[in-house]
Amino acid sequence: MIKYYIDRIKYYLARRKSSSFVKFLQSKGVSIGKGTVIPHPRTVTIDYSRPSLLSIGENVRLNKDITIQTHDFASMVFVNRDCEFIPSFAPICIGNNVYFGQKCTVLKGVTIGDNCIIGFGSVVTKDIPSNSVAVGQPAKVICSLDDYLAKRKEKEVDEAIALALSIYNQGKVPCVEDFCDAYTTFVDGSNYKDYPYPYGNVFSKQQFDVFRKKHKAVFHGFDEFLEEVNRRKNTPPKNKFMKD
Repeated sequence: MIKYYIDRIKYYLARRKSSSFVKFLQSKGVSIGKGTVIPHPRTVTIDYSRPSLLSIGENVRLNKDITIQTHDFASMVFVNRDCEFIPSFAPICIGNNVYFGQKCTVLKGVTIGDNCIIGFGSVVTKDIPSNSVAVGQPAKVICSLDDYLAKRKEKEVDEAIALALSIYNQGKVPCVEDFCDAYTTFVDGSNYKDYPYPYGNVFSKQQFDVFRKKHKAVFHGFDEFLEEVNRRKNTPPKNKFMKD
């Protein structure tokens, strides 16, 4: 009993920050790869009662309010009705480079492949193949990761411009600092030194070297970007009854 309470104290202390919680789970026997983070550990429920059944790969982001369950206790219904106890548990395997939105649940017997995005509020009850985007209750694959990347690239510029217009609508003038995570529309390898954003918050040094070599921004610098924003700002919307 004393050992149980000591373990619970260690558990609650470990949940104060991501790194200590990851180390705690690893100390219990859960397999967790490097680069995996739990940004809000106090909100997360991870079943480590059978640690050998849980494997989490590298560079996984377990977001706020996530629940991972390798077992359930629904057998109590059998106990109460039939005096039968039939335990229920199964492995969970989460691959490398998986992002979970907030409030996700992963249930026993599930494998999630590499390079996946699990959308906000999803309940994963079946396997998700690698390179997929899945969402829903239960979670279903809605597109491949490549398809989603193509969609995001299509919307990238319009979303950055919409952000700038929303700032104008507040009576302010957009500045470079407003685009600390929307700089890709006007920053690439030719001018990144002109914009000292915290690139390291997203990229490793090696990743950023690749990014600045291959990425080509739509606009050459912030001023050119703002020119397009102002053009759209000053362009009246089309009347649907007017001919082009």
